Amino acid sequence: YLEAAMSELTFSQFIRRYNSLYKANNEIYHRLARHFGLSDSAFWILYTLREMGGSVSQSQLCGELFLSKQTVHSALKQLEQGGYLQLENVPNSRKNKQVRVTSQGEQLLTQVADPVFAMEERAFLRLSPQQRQALLELDEALLEALRRESSVILNSEQAT
Repeated sequence: YLEAAMSELTFSQFIRRYNSLYKANNEIYHRLARHFGLSDSAFWILYTLREMGGSVSQSQLCGELFLSKQTVHSALKQLEQGGYLQLENVPNSRKNKQVRVTSQGEQLLTQVADPVFAMEERAFLRLSPQQRQALLELDEALLEALRRESSVILNSEQAT
């Protein structure tokens, strides 16, 4: 590791480390979801509801979470059956529903989302302001590069 850090990483070294970090990060949130007795999808829905103030449309959730409509719908139904959420019709839309947290759901957000946000803030405060800024800038730069390069594949004539 130190030798690789002192010289330029090969693509193979980089992608292994990057993917390992990405998966380890995801594993933390997976373990938190399980700790609270939730599926990953239900956990992220609750997290996003807290982040967005307790009310959001189903389509906004799909967009925020990068999950399929079916996955979000399934998790929403479970949370609704548990009494944590209400799904309300949106005017002029037959399919899209507004997701609202019930009083029971607010208690769940207090038990689940609030400690996770506090944990994330403590972790954030362990980084210097320069590290925080660099992390965001580098993630954004890689994301933009991946978008550009993926468009080459996605927009190619050869459909598989």
